[in-house]
Amino acid sequence: MTRIHPRPSVPGRVTEHEEAGRRVLVVGRVLVGLITVAMIGLLGRVIQLQTQPHRRVAAQIDTQRSRVALHPRRGSLLDRRGRELAISHLARRLFVDPQIIEDPNTFSEVVGYRLGYDPAALERKLSPHAAGRYVVIDPRLDDRRVAIMKEMRLRGLAVERFSVREYPQGAIAGQVIGFVGVDGKGLEGLECSLDSRLTGQVGRLSYLRDARMRPLWVDRAGYRPPADGQAVVLSLDATIQLMAEERLQKACEEFKAESGQMVVMDPHTGELLAMANYPFFDPNRFGRSEPDARRNRCVTDVFEPGSTFKAFVWAAATEAGFAKPDELIDTTKAGYYVTPKGRGLHDVHGHGKITWDEVLVRSSNIGMAIVGQRMDIGRMHAAVRAFGFGSPTGSGLPGEIGGLVRPARQWNHYSITSVPMGQEVAVTALQLARGYSAIANGGHLVTPTIQVRGSGADAVPIYERVLSTAVATHTRRVLRRVVTEGTGRRANSTIYSIFGKTGTAQVADHVNGGYLEDQYVSSFVGGAPLDEPRVVVVCSIHRPDVSIAHHGGTVAGPAVRDVIEQALVYLGIPPEAPTRPGQKYARLNNNN
Repeated sequence: MTRIHPRPSVPGRVTEHEEAGRRVLVVGRVLVGLITVAMIGLLGRVIQLQTQPHRRVAAQIDTQRSRVALHPRRGSLLDRRGRELAISHLARRLFVDPQIIEDPNTFSEVVGYRLGYDPAALERKLSPHAAGRYVVIDPRLDDRRVAIMKEMRLRGLAVERFSVREYPQGAIAGQVIGFVGVDGKGLEGLECSLDSRLTGQVGRLSYLRDARMRPLWVDRAGYRPPADGQAVVLSLDATIQLMAEERLQKACEEFKAESGQMVVMDPHTGELLAMANYPFFDPNRFGRSEPDARRNRCVTDVFEPGSTFKAFVWAAATEAGFAKPDELIDTTKAGYYVTPKGRGLHDVHGHGKITWDEVLVRSSNIGMAIVGQRMDIGRMHAAVRAFGFGSPTGSGLPGEIGGLVRPARQWNHYSITSVPMGQEVAVTALQLARGYSAIANGGHLVTPTIQVRGSGADAVPIYERVLSTAVATHTRRVLRRVVTEGTGRRANSTIYSIFGKTGTAQVADHVNGGYLEDQYVSSFVGGAPLDEPRVVVVCSIHRPDVSIAHHGGTVAGPAVRDVIEQALVYLGIPPEAPTRPGQKYARLNNNN
C-alpha cells in the first residue's frame, strides 16, 4: 500500500489554508464593524425618536402609549377616639359599550337573566345610547354579580372601579362634616375646608403598547405611585355628639321649635366635643337635602343672645370696679325704671334693692342698665369685644361669621342699656360657648378648635386673658346661684354642680325693624363641675311654640342639664351630689 505524504511547507511561503483563514478573518472583522456601526446608528435613531421625533412619528407613538392616572384614597375623618366619621373605599360600577356588542338583539336578555336585572329596563336604558360608548347599568355592583360577570366574558360588558365616600355614623355631625361631590372633591363642611389634606396626590402609570394594543413594558420613569390623603382626627366625640343630638331633637320636638343648636366645648383646651344642628342632615344622602338643612348653624347663624349675655357685662363691670358684689342696687319695687335719657325699662317683678350679685341671679334688666350707665360707651364696647364678640372665633370651621357688634361710634344711650340685656348684638352659639369658657377656665379666652390639639391644630391652646381669676371664679359662683335660686332652676342637677344662665330673646324683624310677635330664641348656657369645669354646653332653641313654653330656663335648661350629666359620667367625672336628696325648686316667673 502506497502512502501519500503532505508536501512539506517552504519557509516564507503562504499556503492555501492560511490564505483562506486570513480571508475569513478579514470578512469577519468587516461584518463586525458593519454590525457595530448599524447598532450605533440604530441606538442613535432610538434616542432621536425618543427625544426629538418627527411630528408624524410622535403622533404615532402617542397612539401606542397609554397613560393611566392612579387616584389616591381620600383620607378618613375620625373622632377623637378613632371612630370613623368619613371613609373612602373602592367600589365597582357595571357599564356597557354599545359599539362592541356582538348581538344587540339578545344582549339585554342575556345580561338581565344572568345578572338579575329586568331585560326590558336594560333595553330602555341602552336603546337611546346605541351610538354611545359608555352606559352605566349598575352604579354599585355587588360581589355576587362581579363573579357571574367574569364567567360570562360577554363582549361590551365591563366593570369600572371608582372611589366611594361614605359616612358610617350617618347623620351624626352631618352639617359639621359636610360631603364630597361625584368627583371626590369636598363641597361643604370639613370635607371642603380640609380638602387639600384629605385629597392626597394622584399617581401615574405610562406604558407602551404593540400594534394590537397589548402592553409591552413600563418605563421606570413612567410610574409614580399615588399618595393617599391624610387622616384627620377631630376633637368631636361621637358618643357625646349623639348625646347632644338626641337631647336637642327631643327639646325641639317637645316645644315644636323650628330649629336648634347645641355646642359642647372643653373650656380649657377649646376642643369642640360636640356640635349639633337640628333638623339633622345625612351626608350619605346629600342629594336629597335642601341647602338650608346642610348649614352648620352653630357658626353661620346669629341671634340676639338675650339674658345669656348679661354674664359678660356683669363680669366686666365687676372687674373694672363699676359695681361691687355686695353693693345694693335699687331696681325699684314697681319693676319699672326710667333712664336719665327717658327710656323706660321693665322687670317682670319688682325686686326693690338687691345686691349686684342678685342682679345676675334674678336676671334684672333694670339692675344691669343702672350699672351699664356707669360704664361709658367706649369701655362697654371694649369689654364686649374682649370676649370675642363681633369677630370669628378662629375655629377654622367653614362658613363661620363674626356675629354683629356695631362700632362704638354707632352706639347711643339706648345701646348702653340695651347691650347689657343682650340686645343690639348678635352672636353665634360657638361664640357663646367660647365666652362662657373664659368664665369657666379662670378668665382666659381660648380659641376653639375642631381638631385634637397637636393633630393638625395648634399644639397648645391660644389664650388671651379677659378676666382675673378671682372675678371669673366669683362670676361662676353667682351663675351657680342662677341655677339653684334663680331663673335656671330647671337646669339644676342632683349629680353635678351646674352653673349657667338663661336667655329668652325676641327674634328680630329684618324687614320692618323691631321684633316679630311671639317669636323667640330660648337659650341656656351651662357648665360643670363648679370648681373644676370640664364642659361648657350651649343650647339655643329657635322659635318654640309659645303656647307650650318659650322661656330659656324651661325650653333649653333641662336639655343642657341632661347633656352635662351624661357627658361627665361618660368622661369618668365622679358625681358631686350638690343638692340635698329630694330637694326641688319652684319655677320662678322672671326675666330669663
